[in-house]
Amino acid sequence: MQIEAHFDAETIERLEEQSGLLVKMYQAEFAKDPTSPATESSRSNMIALRHSIHQIYGQAAALEVENSSGSTTDAVSADEQTD
Repeated sequence: MQIEAHFDAETIERLEEQSGLLVKMYQAEFAKDPTSPATESSRSNMIALRHSIHQIYGQAAALEVENSSGSTTDAVSADEQTD
């Protein structure tokens, strides 16, 4: 049984902004050098935020933020599975 998460639009908006900033940072680092430590660090930050959102706000919030982040987080999810 899944419990429905209760969160307001302001919280989701803030999380989307934070996630979007991390995505932009990751994309910028990836464009410079896909294998650099800075790229890996940016990727790790995105993963950490996703896990934190899930733990604090629940799966519903995590999915909503993830869906708003676009395809870059999908690529990170694929990378997580291969690690």
